[in-house]
Amino acid sequence: MARLPGRLGSLTAEDVMTKDVIVITETDTIDSAIDTLKQHHISGALVVDAAGKLTGIISVNDITRPVAEAPPEEHHPGQPQIPLVHGEDKVTWDLFDQAKPMEENAGAKLVKDRMSPRMTSVVKTAPLVEAARVMCEGHRHRVPVVEEDGALAGIISTMDVLAALVNTHDELE
Repeated sequence: MARLPGRLGSLTAEDVMTKDVIVITETDTIDSAIDTLKQHHISGALVVDAAGKLTGIISVNDITRPVAEAPPEEHHPGQPQIPLVHGEDKVTWDLFDQAKPMEENAGAKLVKDRMSPRMTSVVKTAPLVEAARVMCEGHRHRVPVVEEDGALAGIISTMDVLAALVNTHDELE
């Protein structure tokens, strides 16, 4: 595999990952998970079992749907259609209050019933470009970073990758 030139090519997953990972347990309720995501201003989090073992990932897309995707009978005249995007006046975590739940009484359901159990992780020594490739190929906004023995070490988000790109560019200026 070809290597990126300069500092960007020398960065590893460990160099850019967030080490203080916000996790949600698989036995938490969806309402509790939403509270955690909103409290930390994040759109997704890793899910662990009672022993702290990584079992999945949950994001805003797993637990809500935008009004724009609601069946026509649920639309009200003049009601805005709310996309799940960041913007100057809207941020994803505020949209939890405005988006439709996936199903009736969804908040009482358990995280393990709504999370995505399939995950691809990278080891912390992996080149940053490998983590970015995993994210691109799987259309993922975050990827867990693990130790060689599989223990959770951190998480890389799309913002972490973009920040590494910008910081590397700024270092060259």
